[in-house]
Amino acid sequence: MNEKQLIGKLRELRQVKPNKNWVSFTRTRILGEEPQFTLFPLKLANFQYFKPAFAGLIVVCLAFGLFGVVKNSIPGDFLYIVRKVAHEGEAFLVSKEGKTVFQLKLANDRLEDLANASAKNLAPTLSEFKANISEAARNMAQIDAATSSQAAIKKIVEETRKLEENKKKIESLGVILDGTEELEGALKKIAGDLIQDLETRTLTEEKQETLNKMKELFEEGKYSESLEFYLINQ
Repeated sequence: MNEKQLIGKLRELRQVKPNKNWVSFTRTRILGEEPQFTLFPLKLANFQYFKPAFAGLIVVCLAFGLFGVVKNSIPGDFLYIVRKVAHEGEAFLVSKEGKTVFQLKLANDRLEDLANASAKNLAPTLSEFKANISEAARNMAQIDAATSSQAAIKKIVEETRKLEENKKKIESLGVILDGTEELEGALKKIAGDLIQDLETRTLTEEKQETLNKMKELFEEGKYSESLEFYLINQ
């Protein structure tokens, strides 16, 4: 079985839906409700009711059994397929507001992977990094800075600053990183929108000084620093 076929099988398992009779039985065991079907005597034919449950159980066992190996796998490794499918599952559960931060965290994971990647795995790891950055930028471009909570913006700034630090570390090893221009553009939009919103308000002298410093940093192209300064002075 090749990588493509394995990915397909894993994704098929994610789509498995439990049989209604199995759901009823589980509800009975947990909540003490009356079962909606006769479980006993249990016939061999009824095994089909539990097949989805066993399939899910197998996946869980594999996940826990291989956890130590999978979490350390990097793009290019065979087991990274499992790690990637797990990432896709996590992304499905993340709220709309949290998708940008989630993708930035994945991008930071890829930068950490690069520090340990062999020469043959550099290309796929860089490719994954660019994909995460692109997805983060796409989600970030949809953010309305004027209405977003400070907590949401703060998380984005924290992950962005971490990304910048990790990027410097990797580049110091001689690895050239590109593809971050899209992210810079998204940060520029958030910072610019926030500055424009503040300019429409009546500000105290202190807040006006904050705005002026934000604009100064913005003009220097330091978009995350501009947002960080805003958050510190709130």
